[in-house]
Amino acid sequence: METQTNRTGKQRKEKQPNPHTEQEHLQGTFAAVLIVGGIILLSWFGVFGLFLERA
Repeated sequence: METQTNRTGKQRKEKQPNPHTEQEHLQGTFAAVLIVGGIILLSWFGVFGLFLERA
């Protein structure tokens, strides 16, 4: 792991992203996309059903 020296001469470590945390965020995003997609599909079929009923 690389370290950098700042102006005072102290070394600091670079923060590495945690892949486990990133995976959890992606799972939540995927679930949200599925929920919104399901709502859009249900509303589309509802409107289509109204169209067929009135035709």
